[in-house]
Amino acid sequence: MSFKTVLNYFTPSYWFVFVYIALYLISPYINLVWAHLSESGKKTLLIIWIGLFSGYSIFTDFIRFFRDDDKSGVSTIGLFGSQAGYTIVNFVLMYLLGCYLRDREEKGKKTGTGKLALLLVLNVAAIFGWTYLEKIITSDVINNTAAWNYDNPLVITEAVIVFLIFSNMKLGSSKVINKLATASFPAYLIHINLLEYCGIETYVRENPALLTAHILGSTVVIYLISFVIFLIYDLITKPLFSLITKRWTNRTYSV
Repeated sequence: MSFKTVLNYFTPSYWFVFVYIALYLISPYINLVWAHLSESGKKTLLIIWIGLFSGYSIFTDFIRFFRDDDKSGVSTIGLFGSQAGYTIVNFVLMYLLGCYLRDREEKGKKTGTGKLALLLVLNVAAIFGWTYLEKIITSDVINNTAAWNYDNPLVITEAVIVFLIFSNMKLGSSKVINKLATASFPAYLIHINLLEYCGIETYVRENPALLTAHILGSTVVIYLISFVIFLIYDLITKPLFSLITKRWTNRTYSV
């Protein structure tokens, strides 16, 4: 164990955490702007943001396949294009969409699950079609496709549709689900370090049935390990967080 190992463990794979913290810190100001906009102003802001940082950015990302370098001087996000959506810009876009969906829900507007399911199938089909069309045009490996970029309008739409489908479900309250759900974020942080022990290279060459079983089994085991680690973490830190909660009330620290 070296300092470099520790540093690598805590930084490179967890871009999501640091960008999410940044979004959390600026979210009150986004909320303030959103609350003071009219209905038409909200729609205009959303359209402009999606147009500049999703529609146009994915177009410039596609252009890079025909250039000799990764630079995209015409991108609205940065010199190296949209970075596949791994940016605070895309996080703000998703946050604004969340604000819009919340307003929509408060007004009682709702899309039926059947319609959403159909839209999801069409959306996924469009992503697959884009992927293979791009492969034919560029002759590049399929993993380099811009179709899977987080800022792709189709990927964003897919996320929104899946979210709405789940929001339509009436699952009730389950203590087991609620307890297991607490390990969701720890599982995200931990799983990357457990994948190397799953023997992926071996099972990916097996028949589809065995591969599917291995994927499901590995997922369950990794999640349960993450859950146990979370329980240990919670046991250790709970007294500290309880103390902070008691002392820090209404944004004021009391001794």
